[in-house]
Amino acid sequence: MRVPFVDLAAQEASVSEEVLAAVAAVARSAEFVLGARVEAFETWLAQACGVSHAVGVASGTDAIELALRALAIGPGDAVVTPAFSFIAAAEAIAATGARPVFCDVDVVTMNANGRTMEHAIERARRAGLRVRALVPVHLFGLLAPMEELTALARREGIAVIEDAAQAIGARDTSGRPAGAAGNAACFSFFPTKNIGAWGDGGAVVTSDANIAARVRRLRAHGATSPFVHAELGRNSRLDALQAAVLLAKARHLDAWQGERARLAKRYLRELARFPLALPTHPGPPGAHAWHAFVVRVPDRRDGLAAWLREHQIETRVYYPVPLHRQASFRALEEPELAVAEERCRSALALPMSTTLTDEHQGWVIEQVGRFFERG
Repeated sequence: MRVPFVDLAAQEASVSEEVLAAVAAVARSAEFVLGARVEAFETWLAQACGVSHAVGVASGTDAIELALRALAIGPGDAVVTPAFSFIAAAEAIAATGARPVFCDVDVVTMNANGRTMEHAIERARRAGLRVRALVPVHLFGLLAPMEELTALARREGIAVIEDAAQAIGARDTSGRPAGAAGNAACFSFFPTKNIGAWGDGGAVVTSDANIAARVRRLRAHGATSPFVHAELGRNSRLDALQAAVLLAKARHLDAWQGERARLAKRYLRELARFPLALPTHPGPPGAHAWHAFVVRVPDRRDGLAAWLREHQIETRVYYPVPLHRQASFRALEEPELAVAEERCRSALALPMSTTLTDEHQGWVIEQVGRFFERG
């Protein structure tokens, strides 16, 4: 029985009529860049995140870079971000001219926490670096401890930009949605995200009108009016076709999140009898977005992945190499970050999508059990 990691085609088929109708409406209007549909999506996203402003941009990576630039972060500055993550946040920091400083992650949640980020700040300052911001990543759909991190940022006089690319719909332990705690937050709408476009797309959300205004300017060549440019920006606009796709899907997001939660609950219940570490999640009013279901299998991760592959079950390794050991950042000569490095050796993502059938999930659970029964 073949079990895909994510069956994107099946999910798209479930909403294809609505989405195609929305795309056709854009074609008839010929309003392809920015415009009413982008504004409508920005309004929906701001409301969903409990903030005042949302600004659509071309990708989640651009969202982080433009948010940093909106806070005047650039050459001579340093920004702390976790080493166990996708490269986008660190890459965006480097693109501004600032220096990424990598922190370790929590042993249970695999997110950065107040202690790990504080240690990185102290290390950076001993090296003579000027730390200007924190960029925590809400990994796999679980929010980082934002109360800790915003309190740390206030003490240090620095900003917080949330990388919420994997976390739309998640809530912290007080019920606050992803994107509402920091100075700004950044989302990705890559097709495999919990709400995905038919291509790349991203957004910055914030309750700071100045940040929102500057991101709007930066995404459109730094223009203040047609052909008048206050600064050097870039072409990073969310186009109307992608906004139309996202608006059509937005009405399904709550149901999709509910299905992800149901699948995660079954995994948590039925995998608990096996010798692997299961993901943590907050109780109500908190919520995990379950973008990915990632277990940890110390010493046997690669063996389990191979066994599942033999039985036609797709998995993913998130992430095989920590960021501070990537060739692109090796010149920074960052120290050992033991937890992040171990998680790269033990973490394994199991199939998780809104179209994962009960039969397919049962096959995954059965094969995990058989692997451990073999000894």
